[in-house]
Amino acid sequence: MALDAATAREMIQKLAEDRAAYLDTLSRATDVLTKALEASATGKIPPKLTSEAVRQNTSNNAIEADSLRKGSTFSPEYSDTDDDESMFVQTPLRTESYDEAGLRKHIREYNWSPSDQAIVGPVLQNKQLLERTNIFPVTLGPVDDRSHLSHYSIFDVGNDGAPLEIRKAAAKPVSRAQAIWNNLKNINADESRQREAVGRITIIREPSPLLFAALHYTMHPHFDMDEIFGLLVADKTTAYAHRPFSANDKQQRSFVFTLDYFTVIGEECQPMSWQKSDEEGGASDTHVAVSRCSSVVALSLEGQPARPIKNKARRAEQTMGNIYDPFSPWRVLSIQVYPDWKHSIDAHNSTRHYVNGPEAFLITLRAEFKDAQKRLMEVYNRISDLVRMPSNFMFNRVARDRLLFEDEEFTFSRRYFWAHQSLGIMNEDIQEMALAYRSVFTDSVWNGTSKIIWPGDASVSSRYANWRKRMKSLRADIEAELEGLEKIQSLNNEKMKEIKGLRDNLFSGTSVLESRRSVDQAIITVQQGHNIKLLTLVTIFFLPLTFVTSVFGMTNMDENDSFRPFGIVTAVICLPTYMLIGSLNTTSGIQFWRMKTKQLFSLIGRMFAKVLALFGYGPAPQAQPDYTSIKPLHQRSQSARE
Repeated sequence: MALDAATAREMIQKLAEDRAAYLDTLSRATDVLTKALEASATGKIPPKLTSEAVRQNTSNNAIEADSLRKGSTFSPEYSDTDDDESMFVQTPLRTESYDEAGLRKHIREYNWSPSDQAIVGPVLQNKQLLERTNIFPVTLGPVDDRSHLSHYSIFDVGNDGAPLEIRKAAAKPVSRAQAIWNNLKNINADESRQREAVGRITIIREPSPLLFAALHYTMHPHFDMDEIFGLLVADKTTAYAHRPFSANDKQQRSFVFTLDYFTVIGEECQPMSWQKSDEEGGASDTHVAVSRCSSVVALSLEGQPARPIKNKARRAEQTMGNIYDPFSPWRVLSIQVYPDWKHSIDAHNSTRHYVNGPEAFLITLRAEFKDAQKRLMEVYNRISDLVRMPSNFMFNRVARDRLLFEDEEFTFSRRYFWAHQSLGIMNEDIQEMALAYRSVFTDSVWNGTSKIIWPGDASVSSRYANWRKRMKSLRADIEAELEGLEKIQSLNNEKMKEIKGLRDNLFSGTSVLESRRSVDQAIITVQQGHNIKLLTLVTIFFLPLTFVTSVFGMTNMDENDSFRPFGIVTAVICLPTYMLIGSLNTTSGIQFWRMKTKQLFSLIGRMFAKVLALFGYGPAPQAQPDYTSIKPLHQRSQSARE
């Protein structure tokens, strides 16, 4: 059948992994058999072949033989001596099968929450979609809902713990969305299957709105999908462990961890309509196109509750709750909404063996932490490139001046502000991840003493002892990934200090430049003041002349009259005016006339008071106090005694 490029690359990578696992198993088996021959020839004890799955143990020369018969191996990172089938989940998942008719009915009749509507809104609004013969796209190439860019990995895990990827072959080529639906809709329903699945791992990357609706339809019997969709759009990293006292039994049996942070938008990728993203479009040398991205990793433990638990909270609404067996049938769901190409697709493969659902859940979560490092490191590198000095900085004065003095568009102030704040928000995202992890995964969860989250320590049975041993190694791996995130946080802090230094230098240089411009502007202002002063003096000089000429220019003046009166009046009016203006033009002159004016007003006031007094309007006389009635102190004391 015809294959698209993405599917072909995935199959080639899968074949390469299987080939490497097979060669590794064959090599180790050959080594053990060779040592057995050498031991028989020398009389030494030969290495034993255990009845366990394949593992590597060079210290005691042991290799499991079951993998040679089954064709699968254990990952060396979780090697121990008790990995026989009794250590794994043995109860299969119940058979389920879904169809497109049920999907159409679910889309029409389900009471979608506001968060659900934000994600599957285009499907709910497209009434014609539900009336089509094929609800999923049939075009093999690019389609309008961009489901051709969706990716998936679905594994059925058998009672030996080995995940087998589900890739159902179709009679003819189908679209990517149709292929995802074909592999998603059934579990343990294929009569030709060679084994029943005790667990299923479902990983969907960049699903279209219709595939989101399909996930809601097939997973809502096991997970609180309304809550999961709400977490995807919440812009916050959160962890919800098993909640045994919840009224919703799906929340009792499920464990949900959601991650939310930044990523650089990949080529040909675009964020979902409900994701916050860059409004300017594509990236360039002076711009980094980023988007919020999110994922959910969820675990659901199936079957009946293992035991009840009493709620000891004083104001609890639910007095009793349920605890589910960690070794019950399980499902792991991972929804990844990242508009980039940095997904890890090798978190699960046939070389691994999972003793139960919590282990598969934690390995999926570990892969998410590793992907978060890649994405956040990419954002850090792009921001570093954005604020890095140009290569000709040391040799080009113009380049230095561009960084030292701000331009009219405030280019570098805007750039430094955005970079500094973005790194700070990234650090907050990393802190949220670490806090969400450490607040839930306490020591009691890892050693099995927790009464709510996966209870059962190593003393319960050899199965639990084996599981706790593997959990110890897995804990170290996850915390190593968290340390990697915290290293990025440290790099962000150092880069923020560097950006702050660049911003301070920019502000200092710009301030000096603005100060120089202010001095220049002050000089210009002073010069303009002198010019205005000169213009005022010229105007005042001609003002009395204009007055005199206007008076003597009246038509009632005889043409034969002498100009002597005109000259006398001009001298009498102009000379005092010029003297007054000249004196007022100096500081001492202003003080002189201020004093004389004050004296004049004082004289006028006194004269006016005298005139009023002549007419009887003077101020009323004030009564004088009578001091004769006051007795001396010794007389007042004697009177008081009497």
